[in-house]
Amino acid sequence: MKIINLIALTLMIIMSTYSKAQEHDHNEKHQVEILTGSIENNGTLIRVAVEGMVCDFCAQAIEKVFMKRDEVTGITVNLEEQNVTIALKQNNDIEDNMIKELFMDSGYNVSEINRKKL
Repeated sequence: MKIINLIALTLMIIMSTYSKAQEHDHNEKHQVEILTGSIENNGTLIRVAVEGMVCDFCAQAIEKVFMKRDEVTGITVNLEEQNVTIALKQNNDIEDNMIKELFMDSGYNVSEINRKKL
């Protein structure tokens, strides 16, 4: 009987993990679809791994800072994953140093920046 309970518990854990992984993939695809809709042809997505974001006010502050910039056409903040995705207009760019500076001025640390041309 203990073996059956152990197997059942193991299956529940595996299914829970699989479900969370699918939800994460769906949320990430949804974010990219939202931003892609706001990117002109040949735009760029910049994914920034950020340390220190903990609440909706953090997200709103970051959105406000970046949406003031002419190069930016959209932004999503994922507090759970601790990342920010910035969509740039066609033929526009923001240097990595500037991105880091904007985050640092807002009180956050950047651990990684990745770019993807669309």
